[in-house]
Amino acid sequence: MAAAAVATTTGLMGIGQTNVHNPLEVKIEVEDIRSLNPQPNYENNGYGIVKHKSSLTPEQFLVGNDPAGKKYIEDVYFKEVAELVKQITGSDIVVPYVFRIRQNSMKAGEFAADKLSHAALPVAHVDRDSVTGEDGVREILGDVADELIKQGKRYAQVNIWRTIDQPTLKWPLCFINHSGVNGWGYDTHLARVYPTNDPRIAIRGEKKHDSVVKYDPGYKYHFVSKLDLDEALVFSSFDSDVTKVYPHGAFWDDASPDDAPTRRFIEVRCWVFFD
Repeated sequence: MAAAAVATTTGLMGIGQTNVHNPLEVKIEVEDIRSLNPQPNYENNGYGIVKHKSSLTPEQFLVGNDPAGKKYIEDVYFKEVAELVKQITGSDIVVPYVFRIRQNSMKAGEFAADKLSHAALPVAHVDRDSVTGEDGVREILGDVADELIKQGKRYAQVNIWRTIDQPTLKWPLCFINHSGVNGWGYDTHLARVYPTNDPRIAIRGEKKHDSVVKYDPGYKYHFVSKLDLDEALVFSSFDSDVTKVYPHGAFWDDASPDDAPTRRFIEVRCWVFFD
């Protein structure tokens, strides 16, 4: 019996950027993870899709930027995320520490620099690299992080990303698979963007620079079509094992309906240490 065909779509993604140069607008062909056999998963690939139903309602997520709503998410949803990440990673040390709620109704070409913090970030990136990853885990875990790093423990920032109120039909999240790129690494395949008066510091803490992806023709691109409310994406947005971190970012899907609803999602970031 012939293998089932892999479902694909086409779209646009921003790749590469510095303080001087804007990102390239790259036309990409993106494979639907749902149609791959085997599917990428966190254990083997550093990213994947999992079934997960939260106890929170869309309304409770959407008020998460208000003080009371923020506290409820940190008190209740963080516990759900920690348990999920423990199940996926097998780690006993899982510390959710920050979340983002974003909404995006724009179309391709409508982004402006002053809107990026409130929308999907259409530039391929990793959240942290070998410098900012170590800084970040020490900022949250302090002496515990110092001791575990000295022991040579693998550690990662693991993200749980989910849609809030409707299946994702616009600006889905794309993962860049670099397994076919020889010698892929933080120092060789990322560019640094240095912040100036970055308002996100009040939310995420200090970070020396952002890390965006340099283009390579060996990349493969993956996404999940119509991510539903009882599903979540899990991925390492930083990993001390560089083979397990895969860049990500929103991309414009050419198949998005003209009347696709506003994309609303919540992402929780966790520090994880592995045995």
